This record gives sequence, structure tokens and C-alpha cells, in this order.
Amino acid sequence: MALSFAQPAAPSPSLPRSLTHRPSALASLPVSPGGHLRQSLSLSPQLLRTRRSTRHSSFALLKPEEGFMQADEKEEDLIGAIEVELACIETCLKDTATLFEALMLVDLMERLGIQRYFEHQIRRILRTSYMQWDDKYGLNDAKTTVLAFRLLRLHGYPVSAGVLMALEDGKKSFYECFSVDSPTNISAMLNLYRCSQTGFPSESKIMGEAQEFARSQLLNVLSEGNPTLLQPNNLGIEVNFALELPRRRLMPRLEARSIIKQLWPGNESTRKYLKLAKLDLQKLQKLYQQELEELERWWQRFGFDEVKCARKRLAQTYFVVAPTIYEPQFSSFRLAYAKGGVLTTILDDLFDDKSYDLQELRRFNETFRRWDSSLINDLPQHKLVFEGIDGTYLELAAEANRVQGRDILPIFKHMWAEYAASFLKEAEWMHSEHIPTYEEYMQCATVSVGVKIITWTSAFLLGEKITDEMLSRIGPDSRFTDLAAVVGRLSNDLISFPRELEEGKLATGVGCYMRDHPGCTQEEATVGLTNVIDLACQELEWELYRSRAVAPEFCSRAVLSNARSARLLYRRMDGLTNSDEEFMKLFQDFMFNPLE
Repeated sequence: MALSFAQPAAPSPSLPRSLTHRPSALASLPVSPGGHLRQSLSLSPQLLRTRRSTRHSSFALLKPEEGFMQADEKEEDLIGAIEVELACIETCLKDTATLFEALMLVDLMERLGIQRYFEHQIRRILRTSYMQWDDKYGLNDAKTTVLAFRLLRLHGYPVSAGVLMALEDGKKSFYECFSVDSPTNISAMLNLYRCSQTGFPSESKIMGEAQEFARSQLLNVLSEGNPTLLQPNNLGIEVNFALELPRRRLMPRLEARSIIKQLWPGNESTRKYLKLAKLDLQKLQKLYQQELEELERWWQRFGFDEVKCARKRLAQTYFVVAPTIYEPQFSSFRLAYAKGGVLTTILDDLFDDKSYDLQELRRFNETFRRWDSSLINDLPQHKLVFEGIDGTYLELAAEANRVQGRDILPIFKHMWAEYAASFLKEAEWMHSEHIPTYEEYMQCATVSVGVKIITWTSAFLLGEKITDEMLSRIGPDSRFTDLAAVVGRLSNDLISFPRELEEGKLATGVGCYMRDHPGCTQEEATVGLTNVIDLACQELEWELYRSRAVAPEFCSRAVLSNARSARLLYRRMDGLTNSDEEFMKLFQDFMFNPLE
């Protein structure tokens, strides 16, 4: 990952030393040597004959059926019908064609966000798939292998990228196994592209090659715009969405809405799933609106409008979390997360306000350390904010205590004190126009970015008892949370650097990187930090995989969502500070606009 800087003094980018000194067990799972994928994208005539006439063919190809929806179809009826269908499929999973289509349905359910209704069925399908998995060759053919690989890996099964490396060992190329000459093969290419985004750092070579190949092929298909290839079931929409929002910046509920619009009204294979997803989305949209109203009442109750320098970012902060932790049972988490995000933004604004001198800011920091508002009686704005934080977290701690069976408030207070101290350090740098080393900056900035405090003053309200083992793997001081903070911090810095430079903030990721490498340009620093983000994202995939052994999926997802939302919000601009048209369209669709 060496940078091609004009100045030879600039070394290869790396994660902050505070992360790299920890043992991370980044060795890949065992890679099977030799051989090649005994696969082809075409089903054999024998397999075609074994498929029942009522079996579900690849849903990317079937023509929509008009008028199949009944106006009185209810959620429970659709769930029951899907359960019957999945039970029938489960009896035939030894048939390769049936297994592939079962995996396609698992993939569809997860991307539609309705998998929580069918957890047992999904678990059985994946367990059966893994029982048939070959370490050298995966499953029967290339398209089944790459689809199964992604699903199995994300569910914690020990599958290795060796199944892709076998292509090279067998002197076959991706070109020989994957093409884009038909809608079916474009769907297979999409699965290869998605599969390539789940690689661990030690698999970066083969996964990088697969991703580069698949992305270039999909871009070519879009540029050619062949309607014969892209019009069936609006396949072009799916390709464009996958390229615009890859896994690292994907918020799942946004994908669900896109798929419903793409495939609606569906066909014999997909209609029940789409209808259920649409009803689910409509139901949850009402819940989200109620939660946003609750946030507005909270804002008014604590009088935050009186804080002159505060940015009111209720909608933007709520949108950071809701499309990722979207299930109805996590309402308390979403509200706590949004409140934490709003309060950290206000605190950021107060510490950045140059009308207050350092002595006043130090007293404000001491208020958090002692948790005593009497220290700032002469600073009414700061006192209002502190008392708002105190009141909010007394309420949240009371709720968390009931879930966890222990007193959580001291943990909350400790994290707020740590957070305020990081802002004071940055304020001291700004007032003195000091530029620290990159390592010094990242030690402070990965706290001030707020990932740790926002996530972990909320995660105790997920409804799951957080054990010490879970805390060691995904908790506030874990490598997992630190990596998410690195992604969030640097994603923000790359976009906000010009604005913060104008505001007098010299201590930023870009500025500190350039300070450490004399002669390095802003463009070269941007390349270097982008590579650090990419490396951190690969490490996050490994930590996500490891976490499945000790933590429920939704707990790990709550931490990972910070990195994903940062990659989306800071793709082109600071989505929290200046919401552009695309951001507001995504928010309006998610929160208010009905699916036609």
C-alpha cells in the first residue's frame, strides 16, 4: 500500500500505533491449495430436469405478474405463506439448483430487511449449505459459491477466500467463470462484487482483484446501456445502486427500499417477500416518525434552543442510525443514539466557540470530570448544556439499569468526562495554533469523533445484557470500536479539511499527516489517509467476523454502523453540517415518502 508521493520521505500509510500494537490475529482462515473451481454458470440438463415445475427460478429473470396482490393481504398471512414455502424448499436442499435458489431467497430476505421473521429457516439453510461446502471449491458452481461465501462469512461460518484463489491456481481467470452477457450472468457478477467486499486484510490481494474485475465489468454494462441486459426487472437500478453504495457505505434499510422499487410488483418467486417488505417498511416508517417527534419534544424540554451556537441536527443524527439499526424492538437504542449525537454536536460547538477563553473551557471540562455544574454558574450556556446532558443520561441510565441489572450511570459519566477532555485538548491546539503529530492527533481525535460515546451510551439499551466478554470484543475500549472511530474520524477530516482550515483549525488528520511528512501535498495526504480508511474497513470485517462468537449480530452491527454512516455522509460533503440534495432526498424517502 505504498504511496507514490513526489517526496520520498513519506512512508506507507498505516493505522494509528494505538491500534497496530494490539494483537489482532489477522491471519486468514486456511487457504486450500491447488485445484480450480469445478463450476460453470450454466445448470446441467440433469439438474434442470430435477427442478419442479413450481420451483422458484432465478428471480432476476421472471416477468412480473400483474394483479397478483390481494388488497386484504395481511402481514401474518404473508409470513405464514413464506414459512410454508421455505419448509418445502428445505426438504430439497441437496439439489444444487434448489440450494442456489434457497440462498437467493436468503439474500433477498436479508436485503429487504425481513430476515427477522425467518431466522430459524435462514439458519437451517445456511447450516445445510455449509455442510456441503468444500474448502477447495466451495459449492457446485461459481455463482453459487460466491453467493454462499458472502452469506456464510457474514453469519460467522469459517469459509476461506481460497475458493477464489483456486481460480488462479487452476490457471482460470474470472473472465472464464463470470461474464455480463445475460441478465442471469450480470446478477452473478453482482454477487461476485458483493462477495469481494467481505475480505479480511490477509485476503486483500484476491479480494481486490475480484472487486476490480467485477466493478469494471458492471461499469461497462452500465455505460453500454443495453436494454436487453438491463431492463429485465430493472436490473440496471440494482447495478447502479450496488456501485454507488458498496458495503462499506451501505445502510441496509436504504437498500430495502431500492429493491422494492426495483422489483415491484414482483413475480411468482418474489411477490410475497416484496409485499411483506413493503408492509414492514410502511409500519416502521410510522414508528420512525413518532421517534423523531419524541426527539423534538426532548429538545424542547431541555431548552437547547437557548444555546446560541448549537446546531440543531435532530433529523440528520437520527438518520445516521435508523436505516442500520432499524428493527422496531431497538427504538430505545435509536432514541439514545440520536440524543447522544445531538449532544456531542452541541458540545463540539461550545468548545469551538472562540468567544470563550481557555480558562472557561477548562472549567467546563472540570465540570464533567467532577460532574458538578456549580463550577460554571457564571457560564449560563455551558451550564444549560451540562444540565441537559445530566438530565438526559439520568433517564437513559435508569432504563439501561433495568436491562443490564447493574448501575450504568458511572460508565456514562466516565465516557462524557473522557469526551470533554478530548475537546479541551483540541481547543488548546486551536488556540495555540499547534499542529500535533499524526499519532498524537489520532489518539485524541478518535475519542472526539464521538463513535465511542454515542454508541456505548446507547448499546446498553439494545435489550441484550452486555457481558464482560462482549465488552472485550466490541466494547468502548475494543479494537472494533477503535477501528470504527478511525473510519469516522478520517472520513470526516478528508471532507471538512478546507472548511476547518478557514476556521483556524490546523490540527486535523490531513494537516497532521502533512506536518509529519514535509513536502507532502494535500492531494498526497488525501491518498494516504484514504488508504488508511480502506485498511481499517478491511480490519473491521475481520473484527466483525470474530465478534459473532461472543455477541449478537445486532450488537456488532450497532458499532459497525458508525463506520458505514460516516462513509455515506462524508462521501462528497459533511452530511451533518451541510445536507445536500441527495442526503435530503434519502432522508425524506426513508422517513416520510410512501412507496408507490
